[in-house]
Amino acid sequence: MAEKGLWTSPGGKTPDATLYSAITREVSAKGADSRFKKTGRGRFASNGKRD
Repeated sequence: MAEKGLWTSPGGKTPDATLYSAITREVSAKGADSRFKKTGRGRFASNGKRD
């Protein structure tokens, strides 16, 4: 995700947990307008949208 410019880690010790949390917050806050959609437990896919 960092290589494609979609997300950069703020430098924490658990970047996977930080990314999961950020995606979950975006999906909850933006709903259908989110860049991601939840496809299963702990799984997300692109929603085809970019900021």
